[in-house]
Amino acid sequence: MSKKSIIILISLIGGLALIFFSAEPFWSSVKILHQEIEQKKLEIKTTEEILDKTAELDQEYQDLKEEADKISLSLPKEEDIPYLLIQLENLASANGLLLEKIDFGQLSGQSKTAKSQSLSSSEQAKKIGPPFPSSSLNVKLNGSYDALKGYLASLENNIRSMDVSSISFDVKGEEKQKSSPSSSLDIFEFDLNINIYYQNK
Repeated sequence: MSKKSIIILISLIGGLALIFFSAEPFWSSVKILHQEIEQKKLEIKTTEEILDKTAELDQEYQDLKEEADKISLSLPKEEDIPYLLIQLENLASANGLLLEKIDFGQLSGQSKTAKSQSLSSSEQAKKIGPPFPSSSLNVKLNGSYDALKGYLASLENNIRSMDVSSISFDVKGEEKQKSSPSSSLDIFEFDLNINIYYQNK
């Protein structure tokens, strides 16, 4: 090998070595940058998973809140007489009845006496009352028999927990002697005893 070839070879090797050592910091920076990119991708994925979980929990909360609101409307914690009056008046008007009078009773609890506690299980089952505190009210209505049937259906479908424990009626005016509760044209005076239920405190 000639001297010139040796010089060229040495120069080439030196150039490659220079390029290698000069590029080392660059490749190190590229490697670090690649690691940072992968780390950011992982952080983004984790953030997206957290956001998805948060949205899922929020939806579950909204569903539970909606159910809780329904329970509160169905079984309020207090009597809330003004709202109850509006409900009963609106139901009567919607079914073509005249709400003449409402008499409110006392709120009843669930406490049992020592005597009832000493009863056998079968006897206790017969003595147990409603599972929630309740108050009774007497509603006097004027209208037709068909209107009363619609009113009772509205009470049954109403979100407020209540039931009718008794119904009595009388015919208004001159038709008392010949009318029956099945007549759809006569005007009756209806007396309803209704139980309204509340949450346990």
